[in-house]
Amino acid sequence: MRNILLGTTALVAATALTVPAMAAERIQLQIRGYHVGGITYTDGDFDWEWREIATGVHDNLGGIGDYNEINFGSDSEIHFEGMTTLDNGLTVLVHAELELEDNSDVDFYADQIDEVYIQFDGGFGRAQFGQNDGAMYQMHVTAPNTFVGHRVNMNSVQMDPFLPLGPSPFSTTFPRFSSGNPISTYGSFSGDNIKLTYFTPSFNGLQFGASYTPNPCKNDTGYSSCVYSEFGRNFWEAAASWEIALDNIAIGLSGGIGAGESGTSGDEPTEWTLGGDIAFGGFTFGGSYRDVSGFTQSGPFVSMQDTREEIHFDVGATYETGPWGFTVNYGNRDGDHVSGSYRYDDAANSWLAGATYMYGPGMQVGFGIQTLDSEGEMSDGSYRGTEGFEGTSFFIENAIRF
Repeated sequence: MRNILLGTTALVAATALTVPAMAAERIQLQIRGYHVGGITYTDGDFDWEWREIATGVHDNLGGIGDYNEINFGSDSEIHFEGMTTLDNGLTVLVHAELELEDNSDVDFYADQIDEVYIQFDGGFGRAQFGQNDGAMYQMHVTAPNTFVGHRVNMNSVQMDPFLPLGPSPFSTTFPRFSSGNPISTYGSFSGDNIKLTYFTPSFNGLQFGASYTPNPCKNDTGYSSCVYSEFGRNFWEAAASWEIALDNIAIGLSGGIGAGESGTSGDEPTEWTLGGDIAFGGFTFGGSYRDVSGFTQSGPFVSMQDTREEIHFDVGATYETGPWGFTVNYGNRDGDHVSGSYRYDDAANSWLAGATYMYGPGMQVGFGIQTLDSEGEMSDGSYRGTEGFEGTSFFIENAIRF
């Protein structure tokens, strides 16, 4: 119903270790993970232009494009995880993830190995230390979705059919339409950088969590490569979730807030999230919201300091009966970014609908359709550019958890 305390993704929960270790036993690693493969046919149309503000003269950078592409893609990870329970009742867990694809074209800061952390569980609650997503991400409730990789609300498992239709999303040149689906309601300022996270025990379904990330980076060996103050620092976040069971109705609620210090100048980065869902009789309805503001190093102007204001939300419903699952989702984003004399305003929305079928333990196949409609306007004081993109994708997804 939601991914509270599930590590990086709900996929980890689906394959979590269930065999308890003997008291005081040395930790032995086991292998878990997932593979998501997809085939998509995407039809995308875009247009953009670049004009001089003073004269209105059309610059020679304008253009129109029409893409019709068949693409194959995958997202796969191997998870190494082991745990033991000590004589005093303390459970100790170690976790690491190996990326089986090189995603540097999608994420400049992607790692081959990530989510490396240790975890302690006991009557005090749960404590995590290492490279992992923070409390906001782990406790967040979003619109339900029976697909694993295809979604309107992007998270750590990404099968975005619109991303291949243009240059790198880290380009600082115009147009900016080609960065794929930009919608995400997950609190993400601290990412999966090294941090300390604590979760309280659950009190009648009510639980609290908090995280602290001194620097948004991943240490190389020791502390040698772990001070990147230009990206901001001292990120903290607090979150809460509440699971309510009423006869045949289950309700999940979540909320979180995070902030940090600006790396150089500008407003301090802040974000807050809300989410909720309700499930009954095979149906689940839900949605989530995220508000982002302040200075970061991760907007359209990736190589420059970016002050941004963004709002993201998603809503959706699923119906599950036997091995079948059906999904309808909608996501929306509206953003304003400023960097020196540059300004970029953008908006995007995406629909997704489809069906999935469980054909074996931890195995499912699905098919669906997704749309993306985005537009933006960019100005540097002398020139103004506008862009628009409309795309429709038909996809087949196969997901295996092991």
